[in-house]
Amino acid sequence: MKHFHIDKVLLIIVIILFVAGSVVMYSASTSQHPDSAHYLKRHLLNGSVAIILGMVFSRFPHQYFRSLRYVILIGIYALLIGVLVYNRMWGYTHPARWMYFGGFSFQVADFVRLGMIIFIADYLHRKQHLLNDFKEGVLPAFLLVASVVAFIAIQPDLSSSLMIMMLSLILFYLGNVQISHISAFLSVGSISAMIYAWSRPYMWKRIVTFLNENVDLANEGFQVHHSLMGLAHGGISGVGLGNSYVKDLFLPEPHTDFVFSILGEEFGFIGSFFFLALFLLLFLRGLRIARNSTDFFSMLLAIGISFSLFSFAMVNIGVVTGLLPTTGLPLPLISYGGSNLLATAIMLGILFNISSSNESGKVVSAERMLNYEH
Repeated sequence: MKHFHIDKVLLIIVIILFVAGSVVMYSASTSQHPDSAHYLKRHLLNGSVAIILGMVFSRFPHQYFRSLRYVILIGIYALLIGVLVYNRMWGYTHPARWMYFGGFSFQVADFVRLGMIIFIADYLHRKQHLLNDFKEGVLPAFLLVASVVAFIAIQPDLSSSLMIMMLSLILFYLGNVQISHISAFLSVGSISAMIYAWSRPYMWKRIVTFLNENVDLANEGFQVHHSLMGLAHGGISGVGLGNSYVKDLFLPEPHTDFVFSILGEEFGFIGSFFFLALFLLLFLRGLRIARNSTDFFSMLLAIGISFSLFSFAMVNIGVVTGLLPTTGLPLPLISYGGSNLLATAIMLGILFNISSSNESGKVVSAERMLNYEH
């Protein structure tokens, strides 16, 4: 890019979220390993790689993704099929969501989600003239989303598959797909998800536990119950950094999916509200970048990334506060986890690039207007 403009507001929000989130994650993880700084060291290592990736993708012209759409599509299916084959080949009994290379592992759904946002944004941009034709314009996109969602669900990872379906439907709606077609796809997808969850006892148990008012707090409701206890213990101003009691024995894996509970206990309602405000500001900044985009593809891409980050944050917080069934989705930029952090950094890098392109477009337009007036 000839001119690169840094979105200072977005940069400040991201820096505060990552730095403050690292402090919270460190506090939540001190009792999870003999070396109290073990997870912080790994988090900062992952963060260093994430920063480099974010910088690279912030300078990579996002329009080039359009010419790489079929490479991205092949990569999506390669990851989805590869992780199933990989785990079966090595005889792993745990869910086939992860691929391992030496000491590094990554969850494929994080990168598939990004690939789907890019591909769908490009598809809707190219097929605008066909979107009134269900068979020619809409059905291929629906089949693509359905197949990707199915591959992720059988890993099994129902929560990630539902999030990808939700993001896809949002893009379809904003991409001018008819409401009747979206409603039909949503109905079929919802029914299929319920049937699949019912066929998996542990998934169905989570739903029943969420709906049951008399849940066994010593077993099924253990994690959410102690998460709520931690939030309640924090009160208005919190118990102070490092003084959480639920992270010691009471709350399993407090530095990953339930890190917001530790945040709420140690920093109270004020600290929780501060982080919620940051995520909301990040979302609104992303929407502003989308609104100022110079073309339809850029707009849909910015909206998809913004909704992805914000929805993950809201679903994670909804689980921690007992408003949603347990899902296992991380809190962006705060939860410990390398693959999610790297995928988030790439998304933010692309968002920075779209913002820079918007500003560059304004500069070029102003220069043309000045030359015209002279």
